[in-house]
Amino acid sequence: MRAINLAVFCLLGTLLTPSLQAAPADCGADSSRPLVLSSQDQQLLEILGGHASNSHTPTLIRYNDQTPGINQPILGNYARLRLAAMALRDGDTEFARQQLNQVEQNSPAAVDAALLLAESYRRDGDRERARTWFVRIAARFPGNPRAVSGLVLAGDDWRKQGAVEQALPVYNLALNKVAENMKALQTLADDPDRLYRSLTNSVAGNSTTVMDQLVLAMIRDRDSQVLDATGKLINASNVRKCLREQEKTLRNAIQHATARDLSNGAFRTAAKMERTATEQEIADLQRVLVNAPDAEDFRARLTDARDRLQRIEDRLERLGSTALPPALEKRKKQMQKDKQRVETEIEDARQQVRQALKAQLPELQRFYRNLAGEAQLGKAQLLQARG
Repeated sequence: MRAINLAVFCLLGTLLTPSLQAAPADCGADSSRPLVLSSQDQQLLEILGGHASNSHTPTLIRYNDQTPGINQPILGNYARLRLAAMALRDGDTEFARQQLNQVEQNSPAAVDAALLLAESYRRDGDRERARTWFVRIAARFPGNPRAVSGLVLAGDDWRKQGAVEQALPVYNLALNKVAENMKALQTLADDPDRLYRSLTNSVAGNSTTVMDQLVLAMIRDRDSQVLDATGKLINASNVRKCLREQEKTLRNAIQHATARDLSNGAFRTAAKMERTATEQEIADLQRVLVNAPDAEDFRARLTDARDRLQRIEDRLERLGSTALPPALEKRKKQMQKDKQRVETEIEDARQQVRQALKAQLPELQRFYRNLAGEAQLGKAQLLQARG
């Protein structure tokens, strides 16, 4: 149950992290909140992380009956799973089913509850209902290898009873599920980026797909660091969204500055042409005054031309330059740095997810190969007995 304890804790952490909220205004701070557990939550996790003991029964029952709080709907399902497992161990199938029927169908614990429910009917000798449940579980949770293994178990039950017509299609269904899931695993091996996209956009709940099952397997592996990578991916993705919004604002500011500059462009061009003409006029007057230093009218015209040139320079200064304002230029450069930094962080986190996938993939593929072997063996024995 240590794996369940870790998976539950990790799932709570993921659910309570506001991963879909907008990043802070500065796009730099981590938007996650620390996981908050009540004393009842912590006590339950300690029980689930240890060996099953009947002495825990009152606490497990009391947790669902008396404990309010945000974590209760999730942890309460695992409390009922533990109660049901202990009841099955002790032969109380009725109490086990009473607990299992209260597990929410959309809970991450739903597949385990369904498998225990099927097992409770097997232990009561109601193999027909058990087999029906195994088939239903495989249809509901096709990506869960234990759900598919239930089909093999159902096929074995029918085979042992000599029910060839019922056993053969179940074996074939199990083999088809195995083939589909092996194909899905190979697709993930060829395109591992699909997995981190799933990690950032959803929470692994019921193992309805092979991808969900891989996510859960990696979460349960303490050495994979996939939760750390997922947290980085989620935070970096939020920062990237925030930067994109800020970039829109910056782009609008630049466009506004550019539009204003364009509206001043015609005036600036005219002023520059006037400045050139005035500078030429001053040069011509200066040449005349060299040869006629006493020509007062030319000297007055030169003074007037110089005054006009100064006014033109002042006008050009007020119209401004064609370069971006310093503040906007600074924001533009900082935006480029921030975007490069967040892309680097995302790529580093993706690499962690790829490494975790590389470690977990062969294990799940090996499980399915063994499962296919069991189904083929049962099918061969069935056909041999019929022949």
